[in-house]
Amino acid sequence: MSERIIYNDQNVTLTETAVTAGAVSCALGDITGLRLKGGTGIEEKVFLSIIAFFGFGIALVGLLLQDRGELLLGLGLAAVTIWLVSQKCELVLLLGKTRLVLLRDRNVRYIRQIRNALEEAIEAAAEKAPGHETA
Repeated sequence: MSERIIYNDQNVTLTETAVTAGAVSCALGDITGLRLKGGTGIEEKVFLSIIAFFGFGIALVGLLLQDRGELLLGLGLAAVTIWLVSQKCELVLLLGKTRLVLLRDRNVRYIRQIRNALEEAIEAAAEKAPGHETA
């Protein structure tokens, strides 16, 4: 009897007992926690884009006034916010004291979808485990 697939796409396969993404494969029972690292959602991207726009405005004023400090401040602000927007989000599996990056993508919504499916599968696997009692 084959294992039921809970979630499957071009990057991730999640079954009742394991998760696989590329070369990374892990049993659900070994996962002690999940973390999202980096990345920005659409709301944060809009906010950071506005800040980058103001950074470019400060740089333009600095250029027109020939104020080197203001020019560098504006360019630095714009560069940092653009860098933050472009960061990839990571789904990190905690395996005891070991951290394993399962998936890395710019689409935070996609990473959250995978995390939610994985959390539900881990919870369901824990309920099926021998010795699990329901209240």
